[in-house]
Amino acid sequence: MNRVYVLLVIIGCAGVLLLADITPAGAWFTDTKAIEGITITTGSWSDCAGDLEITACKPHLRHAKTTLTGITITNTGQDPLTIAGIRISWSPGNGEMIHEVAFTHGWGGRPPHAGSNGHGHGGSTVFWSGEAESGQVLEGQASLGPATQDDSAQNIRLSFDSNMEGKQIVCTVILDDGSGKEVSLEV
Repeated sequence: MNRVYVLLVIIGCAGVLLLADITPAGAWFTDTKAIEGITITTGSWSDCAGDLEITACKPHLRHAKTTLTGITITNTGQDPLTIAGIRISWSPGNGEMIHEVAFTHGWGGRPPHAGSNGHGHGGSTVFWSGEAESGQVLEGQASLGPATQDDSAQNIRLSFDSNMEGKQIVCTVILDDGSGKEVSLEV
């Protein structure tokens, strides 16, 4: 009889959690089992940043050293990622402000590149514009599709109001699930 009460309490608690909609979406582990020709796969906690790659191989300052290019992001997964914010921090800080974050990309397998007119071979898309100090999250929304042979990455172009030469810059890409990745560079 005690087992019945324990089972009813467990079922009741699970029902309350479901009704309150506070159950987590995901599982604590990933596993696959095959039973009589049927394959069952359990999930894992969502952390989309595992599919996000961010690099700064060839950072370059242009336009009176106020525009930084060379930070590249790639989606190595199979599903699109949604970018919800970007945090740009720099030091030493002397009152500089960031005015724009844009994505540029190449066409036909060419790497991302911002040309002399501020547009890449494939153009650019403004993610955020305004005025912000170091360390603020710049909110926007952009979709980063899975990498393909013709479109493997996107470049992040940062525009500041002052010369950024000699600064340590940290760029953090934040996804819609709250996860993110960062890269640090010195220009």
